[in-house]
Amino acid sequence: MDINQSTVDGQAEILESLFAQANIGDPTDTPNVEDITEYILLVHGDLGTGERLEGSRASRAIEQKPVRGLHNVVYVPGLFHLQMAAVDAIWRMFIEPKAQRTAPNGLYQQACKIRPCDSGCIGSKPGFRLMHDLITQCVAARMLDIWRVEVENHARQSLKEWATLATWADIEELPLSLTGKYVDKVLAARDQEFRNNSLILARLLDYVELAHAMKHGDIGRVEATFRRWVFIFKSVGKHKYAAQLIKTMADLKYVYPERLARAFRLNWLCNPTGRPDGFCAVDWLVELMNLYIKVVYGSSGYARTFQLILKQSPLIEVFRQVHRTMQDNFHLLHHSVRHAPPDLRNTIQAL
Repeated sequence: MDINQSTVDGQAEILESLFAQANIGDPTDTPNVEDITEYILLVHGDLGTGERLEGSRASRAIEQKPVRGLHNVVYVPGLFHLQMAAVDAIWRMFIEPKAQRTAPNGLYQQACKIRPCDSGCIGSKPGFRLMHDLITQCVAARMLDIWRVEVENHARQSLKEWATLATWADIEELPLSLTGKYVDKVLAARDQEFRNNSLILARLLDYVELAHAMKHGDIGRVEATFRRWVFIFKSVGKHKYAAQLIKTMADLKYVYPERLARAFRLNWLCNPTGRPDGFCAVDWLVELMNLYIKVVYGSSGYARTFQLILKQSPLIEVFRQVHRTMQDNFHLLHHSVRHAPPDLRNTIQAL
């Protein structure tokens, strides 16, 4: 589709084109199409997509027919874009301010310790993948250090020795006490260093909880984190994301019927691989297809034209299947995407 999606009219035109390709619509307007007047269409996208959908619906408010007025289109906020906004919010809180960078136990100092060659990028505007890796590694080191201190104080033995002797009940009991003592201690005014690090740990754990719940398809836990992220987004100036989360929570609880709310939640994530930890956001899958269309198979030089990219876009899965077939037939293991889990022992030790 050669349509400008950055405008309200373009967004409506895209929906109409998708309806035509799928042969769905209102039979009273277009004969011989599947009737969808009694059905709801879930449309995933970023905040811009949601705003333009609302604009298209508002401009067609006079229309009585649900398909023509887009009354049956329900916008689903993309969780991948929410995850990127959460990473950016953490960067704005703990890395962007110059005063936060001099703290010896601050997030910036820890990030530069494990990525010394990327200190300039971390301080200016790091990408999502870099910040995601830094957050997960730093929070793992902070939590292990807290476990080490608590075990040495109470059990009078090293963390390694305690791990070999502890029962599952001990492992379940200790995190509850750790959360009450070390996470989000806003009122710990006497020890400013401890207070700041407890706030950093709380925000990092909020992000890890969101990412972990998305990866394992726990949409209830994902939705439970929204309230905390509303306050975080408000504090860093991301008011549109905060407003959208509030609207989504209100719609799911008070506006949508029970069956629609259930369908909304069950289609918020997808699992292309079928693995228990293989869930991903639908907008992430769309961005992956954009990567393949525009970068991987988009050609280069004079052959890289818009007409060629548009022509090849339906063949992306065919190209990928050909690559997989060649790799399987020639047993090209070094080209596989099944990488081993990263070895973080040196990183944890450095932190």
